[in-house]
Amino acid sequence: MKFLRFTSEAAARTAFADRLIEGEWPAYIGTAAVDVVGTIHHPTGNMLADDVPEMSALPGFHINLSDSVPELAEFEIDAPATPARVFF
Repeated sequence: MKFLRFTSEAAARTAFADRLIEGEWPAYIGTAAVDVVGTIHHPTGNMLADDVPEMSALPGFHINLSDSVPELAEFEIDAPATPARVFF
């Protein structure tokens, strides 16, 4: 599994420009499945009203691939210790 991080959704769309289908994200690139995660939020440790945890956005726009796509390798990051989503 490959984890990609872009500076923004616009940057991700630019990197995927040749693969977008009528402006929509592809489900696959070759045999690699594409999972558009987007912005990831994590709890800050603070609680809001009604015991709702306060959330904070992590930097970047995230996309997971089930396998490597050489043209997107420059956006790969190390696997997070606790990924938000994974392929099974």
